[in-house]
Amino acid sequence: MAASAPSTASTRDVLLALTRSDIKTRYGRGPLRTVKWVADPFAALGVYLALIALVIDRPGIAPGLSIACAVVPFQLLMSTSVNALRAVDVRRSIIANMGFPRVLIPIATAMTELVSFTATLLILPIMMAVYGIAPTPAILLLPLMIAITFVLAVAFAYPVSLIGVWMPDVNPFIVSAIRTMFFLAPGLIALEEVYGYTHDVLMLNPVTGIFEGFRAILIDGQAPAWWHVLAPIGYAVVLLAIFVPVYRREQRHFAKLL
Repeated sequence: MAASAPSTASTRDVLLALTRSDIKTRYGRGPLRTVKWVADPFAALGVYLALIALVIDRPGIAPGLSIACAVVPFQLLMSTSVNALRAVDVRRSIIANMGFPRVLIPIATAMTELVSFTATLLILPIMMAVYGIAPTPAILLLPLMIAITFVLAVAFAYPVSLIGVWMPDVNPFIVSAIRTMFFLAPGLIALEEVYGYTHDVLMLNPVTGIFEGFRAILIDGQAPAWWHVLAPIGYAVVLLAIFVPVYRREQRHFAKLL
């Protein structure tokens, strides 16, 4: 037990150092970085959601909030994947000159995006207020769905990081493929509004459970169904089981490939 404590502390310190470095690179220094942290998600998503909520007359219960329940968590998955494509390359100098566990790089990438994601979450209470939907005790389960989204983001980051090292020329196609995942899930409309074969196919999408879990909590005021939790966790476990060992094997060659 005594021997494991320094290792755990060292891992935590490396993750925090990598994450802190990413955050400083993205948001800079000084008092304006907080403004940028809050403004970024609204610049990316707020205008679109305001258009849906206030301008376009769409049927259904709280359509803007329903879309926000998909767009907001997907933003964490998307931004983590996009930045994972370059996560190894942007650290080429420390990879070449410092000894640290490279296997932590995808986790640090997801942690950086999680910090950004906390500002994006502000969109959800705003959209609830727009539609007059009051929170229920089920909102206490929202951290669970956020944690599941983070775990799936980490699972995505490992294979995507490897692709960024092995085949950087295909990065635009990877980004398009991940973005397509949103449109092949019940992102713009809730799963309950889809019927038949399409309904069954959409349930196979790794992000469907996350979208529907957010909707269950924020719109229906209910606890997520069991599959909202287990389906994305299952996909994450499979991806991690496959790609973490591959990443561990390949990390020794990163300095040669960059």
